[in-house]
Amino acid sequence: MRGYILNLFTTGGIVILLRALGFYKLSNGIMRILTDQLNAHIEKDAQKHNIPIHWWSSVDGGKNGAKSKYVAEHYVCNQIFSGNHVFCILTDTEPASSYTAKTIQSKVTGKKAYQKLFKARKVVKHFYIYFHDELLGGPSYLKICSYLPFTCEFYFNGHNAIRLQLDKEGLKYRMKDNAFTWVENPERLQEIAKSITGRQIQERIDFWMNRFFRFNKGSYSTRSKYLQHDWFTSQTEVCSNIIFKSATFASSLFERLMDKFVRFGSPDSLSQVFDKKRLPKKSKSTRSFFNHNVCMKHWLFGNSIKQYNKAGHFIRTETTINRPKLLGLKKPVLYIQAYLWSGIGCNGRFLDCCADVDPSSLPSDMLDPFTKPVITDKGKRVGAPDLRSDRQLALINELSQQKYTVFGFKTSHLFDALRHQFQNPAQIRYELAKLIHRGIVKKIKNKSFYMVTADGWKWIMVTITAIMKFTKPMISSSWKRAAKKTSSQPSQIEEGYQTISQGLSQLVQAFALI
Repeated sequence: MRGYILNLFTTGGIVILLRALGFYKLSNGIMRILTDQLNAHIEKDAQKHNIPIHWWSSVDGGKNGAKSKYVAEHYVCNQIFSGNHVFCILTDTEPASSYTAKTIQSKVTGKKAYQKLFKARKVVKHFYIYFHDELLGGPSYLKICSYLPFTCEFYFNGHNAIRLQLDKEGLKYRMKDNAFTWVENPERLQEIAKSITGRQIQERIDFWMNRFFRFNKGSYSTRSKYLQHDWFTSQTEVCSNIIFKSATFASSLFERLMDKFVRFGSPDSLSQVFDKKRLPKKSKSTRSFFNHNVCMKHWLFGNSIKQYNKAGHFIRTETTINRPKLLGLKKPVLYIQAYLWSGIGCNGRFLDCCADVDPSSLPSDMLDPFTKPVITDKGKRVGAPDLRSDRQLALINELSQQKYTVFGFKTSHLFDALRHQFQNPAQIRYELAKLIHRGIVKKIKNKSFYMVTADGWKWIMVTITAIMKFTKPMISSSWKRAAKKTSSQPSQIEEGYQTISQGLSQLVQAFALI
């Protein structure tokens, strides 16, 4: 949400304001008085309530959501807060529309020079006040520009507001980042989301503005009736999540959806999604990365809808509304609930387009633990065994030896047999850890020996067989073109490999895989 003092968007409005406040002379120094009084009030309130104030460049200085991330890591830290609580205040300089006074020398003889106001874009000081709100949760923030015309911004995340209400009602849930992956009562979650009204949000904005947007007069702080903001919606995001038990299935399905919607951004298609008449030449599709995953985004006149695999096991469809007038919406905050219904409608129409993707040929998650990174109980990320590595393959071959089935093995035993592939036992322990965390190898209780598990034997034998009998012959066959041309009677095995290669080529073309 963004707040504007509408009467201050013209130079005449600034002149009327200064005269109403008792200033009849126009100068940068006069306008600076208001800035100094606003700064003094915020600093006085912070000192009174022991709120830390940080200059952003000296703390982190990052961009693109870095401020919220900094506050979450240093002040929130997954703690549970109640009521109204200010975490910290970050100050930064940013470009903003403002005013400047210039001395104009009259061309008429005998006339004195005079001051005239001009609109200007300046790099000025802004306050980011991060807090936990009793209704909207946190971290939310109020951004205040310290220079005329005092443009403000208010941000909150609806997921945090829902989470706060679930905690009050004692309902259990699980979250991944800012998404609910499981809720004890899903119907209640939807009811809470729909119950957040524009009037409630306006009341919370007024509460924080009344506290921080005031001007220090020495022993007290006040605010003129001429400095009241009107609040409008600037950007709204409405998301719909489809959650999968299998991360492999979700990833494979998302890849299929990306292949289907790579050319989706035509005017006709997006007009249908946003439920509008055809609007030519104002749409496009872009592909970017979100948390190292592909994100497909489609734009229509500043509004957009995107889809991405957020955390590996659920697909998020998200409508972003930047131009509400195009969708028949009004900008004042009181109409915020209409944005929810419009976003849900856009997400639903887009998901209807995804419904004809056939999932029957997508892989299951049987091999998921062996091909994807896993997270240990201590939060450490352990990569998957890299079967392209000669030393990893040599380790798997060595573990398949029958001599280790009776008493197990130690790292020193493996190092003695694999001295040519490994320089030291530490390298063996590193590769062995990948197998231990996947249940392929386990430590024998009360002993310093390891043993291959039953599932581990199956995986090792299938892996070795696939590499020796399938992968290597297929690769080597591609290097035998000259032999194939000169051979008049190829063997039956060679013909079989050629048939398999042709079948794989057809599958690749049919699925449009890379």
